[in-house]
Amino acid sequence: MRRKGDIHEATLFLDRSHGSVSGGLPARVGLSTATVPRHQFRLQIPTDPRNPKSDADPDVSVSVTAERETGGTALLVKIVKDNSSFGIDSVKRLDMHTGYSVDVPVQGADVTDRPTNQKSNLRPWHYKYIIQTNRGQLVHEVRLLKDLEIKEQVRISDYQFDSNRLMLGKLSFGSEGSLITEGRDLQIDAEEIHSDLVARIKTFDDQELEHSVTYKAPGKGGGRLIVNAGFANGTFVFQMHGHPGAQGEKGVDATQVPPAKAAAGRPGEFDFIAVGPRREGGDRPICISQPTDGATGANGVQGGTGFDGFPGGSSGSLYLTVKKAKLFRYQALFFPGLPGVGGPGGKGQPGGAGGDAGAPAHMCKKAKAGANGQEGPVGAQGKLGAVGALGELCVTLLDNGTSCVTREQNVGGVQ
Repeated sequence: MRRKGDIHEATLFLDRSHGSVSGGLPARVGLSTATVPRHQFRLQIPTDPRNPKSDADPDVSVSVTAERETGGTALLVKIVKDNSSFGIDSVKRLDMHTGYSVDVPVQGADVTDRPTNQKSNLRPWHYKYIIQTNRGQLVHEVRLLKDLEIKEQVRISDYQFDSNRLMLGKLSFGSEGSLITEGRDLQIDAEEIHSDLVARIKTFDDQELEHSVTYKAPGKGGGRLIVNAGFANGTFVFQMHGHPGAQGEKGVDATQVPPAKAAAGRPGEFDFIAVGPRREGGDRPICISQPTDGATGANGVQGGTGFDGFPGGSSGSLYLTVKKAKLFRYQALFFPGLPGVGGPGGKGQPGGAGGDAGAPAHMCKKAKAGANGQEGPVGAQGKLGAVGALGELCVTLLDNGTSCVTREQNVGGVQ
C-alpha cells in the first residue's frame, strides 16, 4: 500500500521545440504542423492519497496539437488519445501567466479547447493541461508565440507583454504600418519579420517631437532597441530620434524696487533792497540765490542672465540581428535631439526717480525736477544647450559577424 508522501513516476510529454534557437530567439512551439508529444521523459509526481491512480500507467499517453486560429485572438488545442485502452475523465487548463485555471469540457473520446484573449495581449499562449484519466494523470504544457500584423501607426503601449521583451511568431507590416517605441528600452524577438512596402519603426512620432520643447526639461532619449529576427523579408526603416531640449529658464528679474530717489534741488532765496526813502516805499525784493534743479535719478541695474538651454535627448541605439533573409533591406537613421536655446535675460531694474526741484522764491527763476534714471538693461540670453548623444548601430546579418558604427545614416541588407 502506498503511503501519503510516496513519490511515484508519471510520463510527461513535451514539445521539443519548446527550447530556444541561438541568439536568444524562442523557437515556435506547437504550430499546426507540429504534433505534441515529440519527446517524453519521466517526471516524479507526489501521490495523492485520495487517488491511488494519480500517476499514469506507462502506456497511457495523449497527443496534443496547438495552432492559432484566424484573427490571432484564439488558439485551437486538440488532445487526442494515443490508444483506446483508457478514458479521459477531466481536463483542467492552467494559465501560466495568471495562475488561473478552468475546467475544459470533455465530450467524446478526444478533447478540443479554444482559449481566447484580447488582440492587444501579446504574451505567448502558455498553458498547462492537467489531464485526469481513469488510469492516472497526465500533464502537458503548451506554449505558442503570437503573430502581430501592423496595418497603421501604433504605439508599443497599445500592447500587453512581459517586461520590455516582445516575443512573436511573425511580425508583419502593411503598406501604412509603423510602430512607435516611445523611447522605451525594447527587445523584439520574432521568428519572422516582413513588410509589404516599407515598414517603419520609430522612437517618437513627429507631433511628439514638436511639442516636447514646451516642457522645461532635457530632451527624452530614444532608448535601446534590440530586434532579433530568425528570418527577414522586405524593407525596414528605423528612425531613431531624440527629443529636442527645451528652452532654458528666464533669467532673474532685477529687483523691482527702484533706487532711492535722487536729492532735491536747493531752494531759492530772496531779500529786500532799498532803492529810495522807506517812507516812499523804496524797498523791493531781489533774488539773492537761485533754486537749483533736482538731481538725476540713478540708473537701474541689469537683469540676470538667462539659464542655459536644456540638452537634447540621445538618438538611442539600435541592435539588429537577422539569421536568415531574402530581399531584405534596412535603413537606420539617427537624429540626436537638438539643443534647447538659452533662456531670455531677466528684466532690468527700473531707474531711480529724479530729485525734486529746489523750492521757488520771489524774483528767482523756476528750477526743474531731476530726470529719472534709466531702466537697467535686460540680462544676457543663456547659452545654447548641448546636442543629444549619437547612438550606435550594431548589425549581425546571417553568419557575417557583428559590425558596429556610429553615424547618422546607415543602409544595408541581403538580396
